Amino acid sequence: MYIISGNKKGRKIVTPKRDFRPTQSKVREAFFNIVNAEGKTLLDLCSGSGAIAFEALSRNAKHATLVEIDRDAVKTIFINAKAIFDNDNTLYKVKRISALDYVKRTNDKFDIIYFDPPYHSNIYFDCLNAIIERKLLNDDGVLAAEFGADYYKNFLETENFKSLIKDIMHYDVKSYGESILVILKYIKN
Repeated sequence: MYIISGNKKGRKIVTPKRDFRPTQSKVREAFFNIVNAEGKTLLDLCSGSGAIAFEALSRNAKHATLVEIDRDAVKTIFINAKAIFDNDNTLYKVKRISALDYVKRTNDKFDIIYFDPPYHSNIYFDCLNAIIERKLLNDDGVLAAEFGADYYKNFLETENFKSLIKDIMHYDVKSYGESILVILKYIKN
């Protein structure tokens, strides 16, 4: 796997050894064709290899926060950061904490939040709820959640999700084979 575009294009991204499902290159490319990362702050929740954050930084994002609970994945993130950014840790910070604990505790706000937990994870609603309730997304920000194709429809049809975003956010669904991106934005008044 490699950085697709930007000033670090072609740099290799190592993935964790165990059961990780890194975001496919076509999904990363499509997402960053929709969302301009330049000058923006990004939160990469359930970061895995760090591919989303590193892609954003290669495209001149201002700063990225990578959140990952798995110890081996965090080691992989640091390996990638060293190889891609020569340990320039002014561009990013890595937090070894669960996604849910992070969004419940942080006071930081972000322009882009990319949330990619293991498909069928039971943390989708709780994390999205905390992000929205705690206003972690800036007013013009973009919140993307990656789902498995067999799960996202059930999630979007739940009353919990519908009531969470009612009158405050709208969403668009983008399909990339087995990966589905649900892209949420605040409704402008």
